[in-house]
Amino acid sequence: METDSVEREEQGFCEKTNVEWESSAPDGFRHYNLTKLTIYGFQPNENFMGYIRHVMEAAVNLEDISLYDRKVLECCEDLDPNIKVAPSGYLETIQEQELLKKQITEGLVMKKSAAHNNPQLLVDRFTKLPDDLLLNILDRLNTPDAVRTCLLSKRTIHLRHLLSNLDISVDSFVPHYYGYYATSKDAIQIQMNAAVSDATDNILNFRNQEIPLRQLTICFYLKYYDCLTIGKAVARAMATHNLDSAEFIILTGNRAQHCSIDDLRHNGKQLMTFFGACTDAFAGLTRLHLRNLRLAETDILNIIATCKRLEYLRLSMCQTEDSVLQMKFEHPRLVELNISSAGLELVELSSLPNLKRLVFSLWNCPQEPLSFGNVPLLSSLSLTDESMRWQKVIRLSQFLPNVLSIRDLHLNFSSEKIWVQPECPKLLAHVLRNLQVLNLDELPEGCDIAWTRFFIEAAPVLKELCITVWDHWCEMETDSVEREAQGFCDKTNVEWESSAPDGFRHYNLTKLTIYGFQPNDNFLGYIRHIMEAAVNLEDVSLYDRKVLECCEDLDPKIKVAPTGYPETI
Repeated sequence: METDSVEREEQGFCEKTNVEWESSAPDGFRHYNLTKLTIYGFQPNENFMGYIRHVMEAAVNLEDISLYDRKVLECCEDLDPNIKVAPSGYLETIQEQELLKKQITEGLVMKKSAAHNNPQLLVDRFTKLPDDLLLNILDRLNTPDAVRTCLLSKRTIHLRHLLSNLDISVDSFVPHYYGYYATSKDAIQIQMNAAVSDATDNILNFRNQEIPLRQLTICFYLKYYDCLTIGKAVARAMATHNLDSAEFIILTGNRAQHCSIDDLRHNGKQLMTFFGACTDAFAGLTRLHLRNLRLAETDILNIIATCKRLEYLRLSMCQTEDSVLQMKFEHPRLVELNISSAGLELVELSSLPNLKRLVFSLWNCPQEPLSFGNVPLLSSLSLTDESMRWQKVIRLSQFLPNVLSIRDLHLNFSSEKIWVQPECPKLLAHVLRNLQVLNLDELPEGCDIAWTRFFIEAAPVLKELCITVWDHWCEMETDSVEREAQGFCDKTNVEWESSAPDGFRHYNLTKLTIYGFQPNDNFLGYIRHIMEAAVNLEDVSLYDRKVLECCEDLDPKIKVAPTGYPETI
């Protein structure tokens, strides 16, 4: 803005004046489609509060009111100090904000009913619902939002103590000024984590023991004193409530790609200190997600053994010391295991009698990364790897000889080398005899896909096949020198010849989906073969290549092959 009064006069700028306006809407005007009102630059005065009351009164289906302080951009930091900026009256504390909500909602005036000419308080339709239905809705929200919703009305304020599903995450406490002011990431994380710690402590410690608590999920950063508060509060809740599900999602300050070995070791020491102080809380967990840690083998095994109720375990970038290259997993109750970037040469699934789902990503060994022992219920298997030239291809007949119950198989090749060896149906029959759903993800573009038909020939009860052909440049190493140094392979077709007899027919495949379809002989010939063999095929869905948000920032120097996907009907 031009702020000099003389310049404003010479250039013809106007003085501030109110816009004269009178509503011509009839009494009792209602708007039935407005659901969201957002105001930036809100100030707690009658100008704004009166406006909000009028909108709330008219918009009977209004669901969301978001009030923010005035915007502050980076350029505003360089303002001339001689410019007098009106101080903001935006409410900073939770107490002030709750008082404002009360002033706005209680300021709604009594209106006469057109039908009965009787005074009737305008009440949100939501609050008219019975308590059991309201609780059913509130239990589907994260807990901070559910509590905030309860505080909007005297009618619902008591419900905040009756919630049976508690979901408290740092994401629910992002400061309103985040992104407007230059505040360090560490300071923001400390503030958010403290809010999670306080909320967990207050909600669990002041909860009536007679009110059932069924599910508890807490997502927080690995900061010792906050962790200690959370752990002690959760342990007390576990001692007084029969929880069906209890989950810790433990975050670290930096993303995996920004963590050094020392960072991983520091995170590991913090976790073990927390674990040692709160073993009672860990003992009652049913779900646990750890990331960006470096631990001793005995540490990981001790955590798993202590978590006796554990049903879900996710380890992301959780490494062991260099001397430990193998890990043996045993647990009587574990149902789902997700391991990525572990840096191990072998993971032994020795005895997991209840394991049903396994996700394993990015192994760093030349041979098969998994050894399957007692896993009789394993039905869903997902494997992801960007195979290097020094890594051997996997023969499923040798890799899964003891796993006979796989129904859902997902193989992701990360747009690189195909690391599965096509085999004849006789060798694979015992392994794939129960396979019903197959996803082959991120096959490299420009390569023949005919080899994937060996799955159809070897899996007699296969019902759904989904293939994604995609060079995901955002995740790929594109520099030729770096690719050579790191051991990436050049694109090559997989050599394969069908061993099925002439006139082979498949009677259970009903759905074929292809992402990254191009109208060339590679795809068209493939589809013809499938349609000829799968006599009960009902649905063929063809899509263009996938594009994610990250793909919008691709380096323009990367030459992405233009799509030939047909656009017109």
